[in-house]
Amino acid sequence: MTKSSRQPEDGFVAGPFGRIHYLEMGAGAPLVLLHSAGSSAHEFAHIIGRLAEYFHVVAWDMPGHGDSDPLPHHLTIADYSTALLSLIERLGLKQPHLLGTSIGAQIVACVAKQPMEVASVSLVELPLRSRAEWTKIWPLVETMFSCPTQSFEQVAPRFRDLQQSDLTRWNIDRNKVGAKAMMSAMWALRDHCLDLSAIVAPTLLLYGEMGAVAESIPLATAALPRATVVKIPECGHFPMIDDPVAFGEIIRVFVSSLIDSIHSGMTDENKRSRPSS
Repeated sequence: MTKSSRQPEDGFVAGPFGRIHYLEMGAGAPLVLLHSAGSSAHEFAHIIGRLAEYFHVVAWDMPGHGDSDPLPHHLTIADYSTALLSLIERLGLKQPHLLGTSIGAQIVACVAKQPMEVASVSLVELPLRSRAEWTKIWPLVETMFSCPTQSFEQVAPRFRDLQQSDLTRWNIDRNKVGAKAMMSAMWALRDHCLDLSAIVAPTLLLYGEMGAVAESIPLATAALPRATVVKIPECGHFPMIDDPVAFGEIIRVFVSSLIDSIHSGMTDENKRSRPSS
């Protein structure tokens, strides 16, 4: 892949829970990117230009995050899914490919069960935990998400090779969200009961080999036996930052193969429909 020198463009649309901010770049089949809790569309800064060489990429700021409006009240995963559907509709995105990280993956999985056409879903670092498991780790969750600003020493273990620029972005995004909205997002995750068996779209399960939700991999693969499963070596919970080249290529190949398959099927159908001479 070649890295584009252009920058994504900012945009806003009205949503059911306030204005939604997004970044947009490229042309072609729509690929919508959903970030993790406490982050923003800038979570994909290292790969959006790469993916925009092939697709029409839209990366949102989920409600309460980034430059989207503050939360009007606590939102559930279903509420965030409603906001995503609104964004897709207002931008006129037809048969979008959806990619989400962590809570973004939960939102994507929820939307994929709605009565709309989704071309594919890529679930990155999808967390699947029981209520007992959430209760066990909740003190750690509160420690991580109730204090927006974090030091290099606190954040570095979560990345392969944390750069100062990424730490700066990390703290900007977390302070934009604030502790209450981050904890609200984590409560949405904790309370959501996800039924992966309802997903019928082609699915990619993508995990970092050293990610924070490794225990979810067997559960996800069992629930989605037809899914393509990829683990990126030496990556944690943010493989798009740890190894943007490998991450971008995996997504490019997965989405492009589906586009090629659809195009091939349409071509074959056109051939069959032609009258014989």
